[in-house]
Amino acid sequence: MTEHAPGTQAPPPERTTYRVTYAVAGTAAIRWTDVTVLPGHSQESDIPGIVAARLTGRPADRRLITLLGLRAL
Repeated sequence: MTEHAPGTQAPPPERTTYRVTYAVAGTAAIRWTDVTVLPGHSQESDIPGIVAARLTGRPADRRLITLLGLRAL
């Protein structure tokens, strides 16, 4: 474990960016986007909700998103 000087914070956790290939229910198009997850705030299982929020403004629409591929950049 790394110790830090009193009054200082640990550096932020590493971010992971993924290239996400997905389809939206009711459309024939295959799309892609880059999504960054930050440990402690989001994880890979949150990606459909993140993509849905970008498209519709509602993370609850995650059921409309089908992930076809996920590749770390």
